[in-house]
Amino acid sequence: MNFGPLIPVTTMAGRIGVILLAVVSLLIFLALARRRGDSFFRGFLVAVGTFLSFDMILLHWVFRLHRLTSGPEADVIEPLFTLLGVAFIVYGLRGNASTEGQAATLPST
Repeated sequence: MNFGPLIPVTTMAGRIGVILLAVVSLLIFLALARRRGDSFFRGFLVAVGTFLSFDMILLHWVFRLHRLTSGPEADVIEPLFTLLGVAFIVYGLRGNASTEGQAATLPST
């Protein structure tokens, strides 16, 4: 089965525009996650970072199943997304030291 693209994008500007649309969508989802609290936001960052880096390395580079775009701009954008994913994971797992101690102790009655 080959469905092909619903909206064909053939130019580099069009492909970059689609990537920018995805980035704007990610920013909206990050803003929504931020409203849910710090723990939820950090978990969301780890999940997004894992997807960005793991998917990019394994599916795009190791197995060459698909690329982010079909043009030469993928050689620049994909490593940037991989680094962004790793940064999301590190920041999400780093945690705030002042709130970790407070969360671990129960209030005395």
